[in-house]
Amino acid sequence: MPGLIFTAGEELPPVQVLARVLGAAVKTDPDTAALAARRCWGLLGAGLDDAAAAALEEQCAVFAVPVIKLADAPPPLPVPVPVKKVVIENGAAVFSCEAGPVSCSPDDLSVLAAAPIKEEFFRTVTASEGPSAGAKAMRLGIMAVTGLPIGLGKSREVKKDVKSSELSFYMDVVLNGGRARLRLASDDLDFSGLKEKKTYSSQVNFRVLCGELAAFAPQAFKNAGLRAMLAGRPLLLLGYDSLADLEKETLRLTLARAHTNRVGGG
Repeated sequence: MPGLIFTAGEELPPVQVLARVLGAAVKTDPDTAALAARRCWGLLGAGLDDAAAAALEEQCAVFAVPVIKLADAPPPLPVPVPVKKVVIENGAAVFSCEAGPVSCSPDDLSVLAAAPIKEEFFRTVTASEGPSAGAKAMRLGIMAVTGLPIGLGKSREVKKDVKSSELSFYMDVVLNGGRARLRLASDDLDFSGLKEKKTYSSQVNFRVLCGELAAFAPQAFKNAGLRAMLAGRPLLLLGYDSLADLEKETLRLTLARAHTNRVGGG
């Protein structure tokens, strides 16, 4: 029983193609297949029995989708190590982490995967709330009939949970051999290493830093989000709903890069 079947190479096939593969392999309706294709990030099947694995491989061949099959489940990605600062100079990229600096050569970087993530959160706010329009109208009516002065009511403080959203950028840097995964977050990064390229916008700075890392390690596999950033394409339609999507894509790229190394491609 194969542990995992996933797409080979750096770039994912179009989602429409993967949807046709999955739809034909598991004989499901187009909408369900399209949703599965969008969410799998190239991890096409895990823990399949022999018949299901054979059906999936057959349809991948029909639609010219190259895949890799692992007999056993792959190890999980290393826990991400937060990075506070990156400096690229003298042929090395130095990632400042809490446990100390990590110095890397270009060949040390296996995967560069970046994504915009829209994060939702709740915050409690205190607001002054006066009487409603209906209550005010009733009091005014009583005053008009009786002639007695009646106050319109006092305001009171009310606590409310307000839902907010914020767009943040993340990048996972996987070192060769999967020995470590470094994570950069646009909202928690010192961009002084950019020197004269640094701007007042953390998101602009993040894009610049992504470009510098991509140029520093051109052989590293790059995900769809990073390639879109480098090409200046729109980012919000890429399909990253959460960090879980970035992690799936990073896992596939890490496995594909390791396979490329084993067969002598880099």
